[in-house]
Amino acid sequence: MPSKQESIDKQELVDLFMDVAESGELPSLLKNNATFNIDFFTMGGKKFWESHPCNGWNLQFNVISGWWRILDEHDMRVARGTKMEQLAALLNDRPTSIVSNYFDEGYRFSRTPSSVQSGRIVVLIHGWGVRASSMQNLADALAQNGYEAYNYDYPTRKKSIEEHCQIFLEKYRELLGDLPPNVKIHFLTHSMGGLVLRGAMANMTEAECRRISAIVMLGPPNRGSGLAYFGKVPGVNVVNKSLKDMAPTEDSFVSNIAAPPWLPPVGIIAGLHDGKVALENTRLPEPLQYKHTVVNCTHPGLRNPKNVLSQVLSFFSTQSF
Repeated sequence: MPSKQESIDKQELVDLFMDVAESGELPSLLKNNATFNIDFFTMGGKKFWESHPCNGWNLQFNVISGWWRILDEHDMRVARGTKMEQLAALLNDRPTSIVSNYFDEGYRFSRTPSSVQSGRIVVLIHGWGVRASSMQNLADALAQNGYEAYNYDYPTRKKSIEEHCQIFLEKYRELLGDLPPNVKIHFLTHSMGGLVLRGAMANMTEAECRRISAIVMLGPPNRGSGLAYFGKVPGVNVVNKSLKDMAPTEDSFVSNIAAPPWLPPVGIIAGLHDGKVALENTRLPEPLQYKHTVVNCTHPGLRNPKNVLSQVLSFFSTQSF
C-alpha cells in the first residue's frame, strides 16, 4: 500500500493531469517531452490499471508495479514511465529524464515557477554535449530563492554556435514579449551556453541588452578550449557542428564574437579542476569588463548548486562575489 504522502503526491498529479487535459495543453507537452514511449494499442486497461479519464485522454497507474501511462481516445499508449517524478516533469513541461531529454526537439524554455512572487527572472543556458536537464538542479535552487527560472534547451551538436545564437535570440525575443516591459532578466550560463548568449547579445539592440540585469557564466570557454581542436578532425565536424567553433584559433567563432551594444555586469565562476576549459580561457577578451572567481570543482561540478549557488546569488544581487 502506498504511504499517505505518496497518495497525496499521486492525487496532485492526477489533478494536474486533469487540468492540462481539459485545457488542451497535453498534446504540446507530449510533443515537447520524450518518455521512451512507442505508440502501442492497448485494450484500455480494464484490469490491473487504475484509470483517470479526462477530455478523451486517460492517465492510468498499474496497480501492481505503480508504473504509469497515458492513453489517447483510441486507447493508444502515447506516454509511459516508471516513476512519479517523470510524470510530474511531463505535466510541468520539463524533460522527463536526463536520457530522454536527448531525444527532445529542444529550442525552447521550460519554466520553473518561483516559490515567492518576487518578479525576478533568470534564464539558464546549458553547455555543449548536454541538455537542459543538466541545469534543472540550478533552476530549482534559484526558484527556491525567489527567481522564476526559464531553462533553455537546445541540441548543441546539430548546428554551429552561430546558428544556435540566432535561434536563441529569436526565442529570447519571444520571451521578452511575454514578460512585463519593466522586468529585468538575469542570466546563468554553463560552458558553451555563455558563447550562445554572447553571440546573441552581439545582435541585440542596446535596449534589449539593457533588459539584462546581470550575467553569471560558469566555466565559459570565452577564449576557447583546447578540446575543441577535436572538432576539426575530418568526419567529426559532420556529426558535431559546434565543437570546432570553440577552438582557440584566430578564425574560430569564439575568437570573433562582437561586443554587444551594452554589456551588463558579468561574473565568471571558473572551476579549479575544470579539466575542459583552462582558467585563463574563461576570461572575457579585452576590453570587456567582468568579475572573476574560482571554486574548487570540475567542469560538470559547476552545475552543482552546492558549489556555486551562493556565488551566483551574491552576484545577482550585488554584482560582486
